[in-house]
Parts: sequence; structure tokens; C-alpha cells
Amino acid sequence: MGSRPVTSDGLPLIGRTDVPGLFVAGGHGMWGLTHGPITGRLLARAVATGTPSPALRPFDPTR
Repeated sequence: MGSRPVTSDGLPLIGRTDVPGLFVAGGHGMWGLTHGPITGRLLARAVATGTPSPALRPFDPTR
């Protein structure tokens, strides 16, 4: 009951931040357990390759 911690636009924050070497994956609201596996897979690939998936573009933490 009550408000849930989500971003102002309701979208999660997934990807590289302005801090060198810092990546985030959060803000999924109540969908964290459901979206966690694909978020982890896409973010791990972005960290390993240095190239984020186009699917992560709407969730850029620096948006």
C-alpha cells in the first residue's frame, strides 16, 4: 500500500552512467523479478562489449 519507488517517467534506468565504469539496472517498480533476467543479460552484454543493445536506448540512465 502506498507509492512505489519508480522513476519520474515510469521507465527503469539501465545502462552506463556519467560516472566512469558505473552501470545501473533499477527502477523496475513491481516488475523487477519479471524483467530482471533480460535486463541482466542485456546489461552484461553491454558491459562486456562496450556497445549497448538498441533495446536499452529508452532506458538510458542519462536521459
